[in-house]
Amino acid sequence: MSWLVLAAAAAASAAQPADRARLERMVALYDELCLEKFPDDVAVDALMAAKGATPLTPEEVRVTFNDDPGRGWLLEDGDIEIQIMLELPPYHACSVRWMTADGFGDLSGYQSVIDEFEAAGPAFADEQPQEMDVAGYHVAAVSASRPLSGGRTEALLAIEQRVADPQRRANGETRVSVRFVHQIISPGAR
Repeated sequence: MSWLVLAAAAAASAAQPADRARLERMVALYDELCLEKFPDDVAVDALMAAKGATPLTPEEVRVTFNDDPGRGWLLEDGDIEIQIMLELPPYHACSVRWMTADGFGDLSGYQSVIDEFEAAGPAFADEQPQEMDVAGYHVAAVSASRPLSGGRTEALLAIEQRVADPQRRANGETRVSVRFVHQIISPGAR
């Protein structure tokens, strides 16, 4: 699967050294949490407690999920907080989210953990990369999916979201939201 398409679409400049180091930590957390523990919600909860993550309030979770069920945590990583979100069915998903100054130009570490995960089960099919402007943001995403038993679908996504509005960018809103998602969708949820 070519997740590197996202980097080309989202970032023309090279990532800062601190961002490269953070990306490595983010990939490791995503692998440990969302690929190894998820979809076992009890295991996700236990790992977040073991890492000393701060649970989000229901109001904070609602900012991300609106009225969809789920929970989340914040985990300190130097000068930023990583947001971990666990969405509950029908869109059962584990995501690791954070903000960076420039986005990431090299997702090869992410590609490696995804390749290993994909090799362990039925084949994933790459989806068409997506780019769109939504509510003042430019969103670029790559994904792959595979069918599971019971009509469910499993998906892996990497998403970058940037403020697209020129005035907001001129006012300093230039940070990039990056998230990695592992999702299991129940039949009829789409």
